[in-house]
Amino acid sequence: MLPRLGILDFNPIQYRTPLYQRLTDRGHVELDVLFLSDHGYRAAVDPGFGVSVAWDIDLLSGYAHHFLTTGESPTSIPRRIKILTRWIHCQDVVIIHGYNKFWMLLAMAICRSRRTPYILRGESHAESRSTGIRRQLRHLVARAVVSASAGGLAIGQLNEQFYRQYGARRITFAPYSVDDRRFADAPQIARSELLARWDLDDSQKVVMFCGKLIPRKRPLDLAAAAELLPREVTTLFVGEGILADQVREALIPARGTVTGFVNQSELPAYFHAADILVLPSEAEPWGVVVNEAMAAGALPVVSDRVGSGPDLVRGIGEIYPCGDVAGLAAALCRALVKIEDPGCRDQVRRHVSRYSLDSTAAGFEEATLAVPMPARRRSSQSLPLTRRRLQD
Repeated sequence: MLPRLGILDFNPIQYRTPLYQRLTDRGHVELDVLFLSDHGYRAAVDPGFGVSVAWDIDLLSGYAHHFLTTGESPTSIPRRIKILTRWIHCQDVVIIHGYNKFWMLLAMAICRSRRTPYILRGESHAESRSTGIRRQLRHLVARAVVSASAGGLAIGQLNEQFYRQYGARRITFAPYSVDDRRFADAPQIARSELLARWDLDDSQKVVMFCGKLIPRKRPLDLAAAAELLPREVTTLFVGEGILADQVREALIPARGTVTGFVNQSELPAYFHAADILVLPSEAEPWGVVVNEAMAAGALPVVSDRVGSGPDLVRGIGEIYPCGDVAGLAAALCRALVKIEDPGCRDQVRRHVSRYSLDSTAAGFEEATLAVPMPARRRSSQSLPLTRRRLQD
């Protein structure tokens, strides 16, 4: 009899649903995902991109799932609480994403009242940038939810330090990962064809930024650093946002462009066309775009505020002080030397292989199976509600 693993998530997104599909395919747990809403599955304006976004890859097939509420059929708060309680009662173990939202904290409280073990999954670092009362409140809440949990799923080194700081009973490595097979596969559009689409020179090395063009991501740092390089490069900004026009103005025609929003099905071709990925963010708990780019073989250059730096970048790419444009230019110079090695792309792929979807799935399974058997196994009389009747 497989352990019943429930995962409480915010909404379907392209980064996590491949994991749920993989967990189901592996068949070591009986998975059921409850989404708080269907936001992201339906087209909606993303505040960061500033455009309507609907992901063009399959986000819902291949795994059991429910919605607490939907945009087409909103559910009242009392009804949502009842559904959430029923759903938790049907699980042996629950994985909860984060602790800074009401519904996640409520789920933890229900788990404790029902004696259902919960495991934390999140991005928090041991060092908080909060100050004053917010810092104290974070400390109190984090201590309470971590100590009451059955353990934490560490996405990387900085996140592991968070769980250790707050006394997690057990810490399991379950890294942030992406659909590595999809990003590693050779794209249908060749690099020369893709660059020609944007009137860019195929003979130059391609340095890419991918994400929202917003102040926190600091895309203008890359535009400025490219001008300091001793050799010409092609700069490719894949994304949209309030800084898009400023980035366009900073680029020299035929040496760089802003593509606007690019959907998921097309992204692998851009990563394969890039030689270097730059993520200059001033606040980035992880940076999954680094996983995507490295799966395609692009060398990462990131600021020291990017959470995945110690795990994914150190030892293969470049890390520089956030906001230091000259430091970014120097890091790019070193990266441009590294990519002259014909084996560089394969080295990058090998380096990121430990952070694969299967590694993450194995971590979820290990943490679930580590919960003591008496806590996981209940008699059939204690499960009067089937998952099929969850919404009844």
